[in-house]
Amino acid sequence: MTTIDTPLGAVRGQAEDGYLAFRGLRYAQAPVGEMRYRPPVPVTPWSGVYDATEFGPSAPQPDFTAFGSELQLPVEPTDEDCLFVNVYTPAADDACRPVLFWIHGGGYVLGSGRVYDGAAFVREHDVVVVTINYRMGAPGFMHVGHLDPALGASVNNGILDQICALEWNRDNIAAFGGDPNNVLIFGESAGGTATAMLLGCPRAEGLFHKAIVHSPHVDLIPVGQGHIEFTNQCIRRLGGDPDKNGLDTLQNAPIDALAALALPDMSNPNAFKPSLGLRTADNVSFSPAIDGDLIPAPIAETVAARGEANVPFLGGGCRHEGTLFPTTVGFQEHDEASAAALFEAAGVNGQKALAAYERFAPGATPTRKLVYALADTMFRNSMLRILDAAASTGATCWNWMCTWESDVKDLRATHAIELCFLWDWIDHLPAMQRFAGSGAPADLGPAMRAYWVNFARTGIPSAPGEPEWPAHNLDDRPVLLLDAERRVTTKFDDEVRQLWFP
Repeated sequence: MTTIDTPLGAVRGQAEDGYLAFRGLRYAQAPVGEMRYRPPVPVTPWSGVYDATEFGPSAPQPDFTAFGSELQLPVEPTDEDCLFVNVYTPAADDACRPVLFWIHGGGYVLGSGRVYDGAAFVREHDVVVVTINYRMGAPGFMHVGHLDPALGASVNNGILDQICALEWNRDNIAAFGGDPNNVLIFGESAGGTATAMLLGCPRAEGLFHKAIVHSPHVDLIPVGQGHIEFTNQCIRRLGGDPDKNGLDTLQNAPIDALAALALPDMSNPNAFKPSLGLRTADNVSFSPAIDGDLIPAPIAETVAARGEANVPFLGGGCRHEGTLFPTTVGFQEHDEASAAALFEAAGVNGQKALAAYERFAPGATPTRKLVYALADTMFRNSMLRILDAAASTGATCWNWMCTWESDVKDLRATHAIELCFLWDWIDHLPAMQRFAGSGAPADLGPAMRAYWVNFARTGIPSAPGEPEWPAHNLDDRPVLLLDAERRVTTKFDDEVRQLWFP
């Protein structure tokens, strides 16, 4: 055990093998009762010693096991009172180390900070790692402003939680040996989208100084009628009437019932309608949105308008992200005609799309081509919009792509596979060892952590013994491929990019 003094009060943490861990530190007051759909309220100072030796509860979340998943993380205690941070540090001194601030993924309805153990980063590099929980599902990402104008920010409550955690970090991390003036934010999937949103959020400026975006789905839509209809349908699923007792229904619903709203609505005939995963006004779900206030515009537009004033950032993902979500394109096999129709619905020429993905994956079936396209429609295209917006206006950014292919089923370089390496899961989480496949390269994780940490420290991504990584530009489009062997190439998968960005 070790006890330190912080601006909020004394904190007791755990001395581990080569580092200190402070788990379950409250950064905001419990978002329960009347606070359920309201912005977070920062924690206030305490007397006595705060026990930070155990994780705080994760946000409530649904059970998707009945629907199948290749990515099952450990079951965790959950509670609506979930706004906690975890800090991993070499020492609670005045060394002013770079701070790596992680935002977890999980589709805005799953996950927590607890599975992202900062030990590998802290042991290998002199840095501080912070992981967080934030509200998910209905309390975190449901628009209820049409029921009460005072709750107009509710659709982005989860993002407001993250900003509150960053403000806690600014005010307190020095007591844990971190530098509040050198903070890197990074996250994957929903956390990558959140990281990108913070790049495009004026209120968050100054709370971080660099960013790394993993696999974002940032083609967000403005708050509108689709959000209202989605919320009203959720109220009906809970047994309420949007016109009579909508807000009361949401306010008084058991938290487990709210979490279960993230499960497919079996009464909705469009619940399993095949698509390429694009966000539209008629398929709103729990996710952040452009509200005109916190998020004033599409992220790429905000990044472009800011130009050279953007913080430096890395952006990338995995080459075959869609293989983790094959049912998005439907449960039946597609022929060329139905596959072409789905591409047409996504805004591209169906035959050209099938030809482009034939070059991407020769011999792939029409269904498999659709699954491969999900990597672009759900993730890579939105990342490229942000990278190109930054590079075209003088900001500095770098592009990366994980191409390590798992031999489990047909996953290949699937969504989230890079996390197995970055967070040193292969040796510590058996499920992730299986997920990464056989022969997973032992040096990929250390190489990624070195690139990420040196970027946090200096603003330039580099790693000893690894390739020099050129910044992103619109001419040759350099990209660092993360695999058993790291290498830099140019115009990677450009035939697919040109399909979506003619």
